[in-house]
Formats: sequence, structure tokens, C-alpha cells
Amino acid sequence: MRCKDDYGRNAWRKIIVYIMKVFRLLQKMSLVPSYLWDMMWAIVWKRCMKHCGRGVYLRPMSSDIKGLWNLSVGDGTSIPKGSTIYCTDAPCTIGKKVLFGPRPTIITGDHRVDIIGKYMADVTVGEKAMAGGGDFYDQPVVIEDDVWVGSNVTILKGVTIGRGSVIAAGAVVTKSCPPYSIIGGVPAKVLKARFTPDEIKEHEGKLAKNEMYF
Repeated sequence: MRCKDDYGRNAWRKIIVYIMKVFRLLQKMSLVPSYLWDMMWAIVWKRCMKHCGRGVYLRPMSSDIKGLWNLSVGDGTSIPKGSTIYCTDAPCTIGKKVLFGPRPTIITGDHRVDIIGKYMADVTVGEKAMAGGGDFYDQPVVIEDDVWVGSNVTILKGVTIGRGSVIAAGAVVTKSCPPYSIIGGVPAKVLKARFTPDEIKEHEGKLAKNEMYF
């Protein structure tokens, strides 16, 4: 009797394990249609960008990207699904080998809020230019090579992120930072340097040497 009970329990365990494997397989299969949809349209979107390097990973149909004609992305950079990039009136330049965590936001423009008697939504591009000489409310964003942008980071107009920098998750970046900075906070500020000057020299020398072989 005991043997029969053990056999029954083992049989149920095998059935449960099999069902869980089927569920895991179905879960993975559910991701395929959106991935293939993104990959198909990525070919078109890359052609419409100002510049797109080699080996760029892009999920356009799962992201919100406006102003492709102002967007440049370097070799080997990965832009994840859920990204928001608005660069309709000022360029956004992203270097090579840049890493993004989930849901980054990059905005190169701003609204004019000082016109009396007019809704902010009705302010024209021309009126914005009149106020700042054409470069106050819309300013370029530059993310240099080898930057790691953590999850849920927001980068606003006029910011340059120096090469090799790291931006902590959840940061709101409103000011530029020098190369090899570690920055974080709201608004973001430089927390410390990633390398010493001697280490930067050694690091960049090794990178240059490695690139000679590719």
C-alpha cells in the first residue's frame, strides 16, 4: 500500500514538473511576436536616423522615440524597450558602447512658461526661439562613449555626459559631468570619480591598444 502511495506521489510530481516546463515554454514564446515586430521595424528606423552605427540594438515599437532625424547612435550601443527619447528640435548624440538600464528618458527640449495670456501648449517653436536666441529651450544632449545609464534615469536638455561615466538609477540629470564621473540624485551631481587620472590614462591606453586588433 505504501509503495502504491509513493508511486502515486512521484507520478503527480512528474506531472507538475512537466506542466511547469510547458508554462515556462509558453511564457518564452509569448515574447517572440513583440521581439520579431521590433526587429523588423528596427531596420526601417535605423535608416531614418541621422546616424546609426554597427551592432546597434533598438526596440522601436516598444519605445517612444521622436525626432529620428536628430538622433545619432554609435557602434554597439543598446537602447532597450521602454525607452523615451524626444529630440525633435535639438539633436541627441549617443556614443558607442553605451549601456542603458530599463526605461531611460532623454529630452532635448523644454516648454516656454513665461508668456502671459497664452497656453503653454500653444507656444510655437518660433516663439521659443525669440526668447532664447534659438538655443535656450532646445539644446543638444550628448552621451559620450562607454557610459552606463542606470534604470529610470532622466537626462534633460543641454547635458553632456562625459565618456566612461556611470549614472545611478533614478537620477535626473540637468547638468553636464566630466569623463569618468559617477553621478546620482535628483537633481544629479557628481558623487565621485570612477578612476584616478593615472588609471584613466592606463585604461584609455589599453582600450586604444585593444581596438587596433579589431
